[in-house]
Amino acid sequence: DRDLTKDEFQRYHDLIYSIAGIHYPSLKLELLSNRIRKRIRATSENSYDAYLRRIGLSTESAELQAFLDSITTNETYFFRCQRHWDHFRKWLEEQKRDPDIGRRGLRIWSAAASNGAEACTMLIVLHQVFGDNFGGIPIEILGTDLCSEILEEARTATFRPYALAQTPPDVVKAYFKPAEGKDLFAFDRTLLRSVRFEQHNLMQRLKVPQPFDAVFVRNVMIYFDQASRERVLKHTFDVMRPGGLLLVGESESLLSVKHGFEYQKPSVFTKPVPDLSHGKTSAPATTPKSAGPIT
Repeated sequence: DRDLTKDEFQRYHDLIYSIAGIHYPSLKLELLSNRIRKRIRATSENSYDAYLRRIGLSTESAELQAFLDSITTNETYFFRCQRHWDHFRKWLEEQKRDPDIGRRGLRIWSAAASNGAEACTMLIVLHQVFGDNFGGIPIEILGTDLCSEILEEARTATFRPYALAQTPPDVVKAYFKPAEGKDLFAFDRTLLRSVRFEQHNLMQRLKVPQPFDAVFVRNVMIYFDQASRERVLKHTFDVMRPGGLLLVGESESLLSVKHGFEYQKPSVFTKPVPDLSHGKTSAPATTPKSAGPIT
């Protein structure tokens, strides 16, 4: 029933960091201890050391995933950070005026998708802008997360009242129906066909057949140190088309973080379009100091 010692905490910290890039600060020792104890009881191990040895075995990949699920599971809600959705709506209106939009469609990535609320919010805004069947425009949304358990929840697209707390009542009425079970709401099944959820570790490059037009990497880099943030941003940059939109969390400052994106406004960036006349892009290596911290 005791908490981790400092040495035990460091060894678990190093394992988590090496796999997921997540930095657990020492002030979260008690939190991490509680989560590990639940897995120790579930596996009938008798100590922190024994459990650490277990999840280090190549034959225990399922338990390692259960461990990662236990330390990363979280819940988010629809229309989180309204100004991001206002910006996304304006960006979609611009895309709508592109004469090639019907041919090329739109591909959007919800990284760290959690329970799927972000991806489903994307679908609502897309439907509001383009109309039924998205006006015939091919729409593909990919939601990814490290946690397999939360992805199973996302695939059901069934949400508790908390997830809809910031959603206008008329939107709830238009896009949700009461689900089986007390106070549960099922998201529009027709719109849901345009999203798929897959497991992915942001420390690894995502393999995709075509680049994304927009990427949301919100409220996950707060758990990363600078090296991990730079790695995530490099992987993100590599799978986006030039001119693509990137949104990060409001509390995730990219000051002093090396990346190739162009700053637009706090927490909003774009992948620069190559300057073919000079054979290079004009993007700064870091967010301009004049931009100030993202708050």
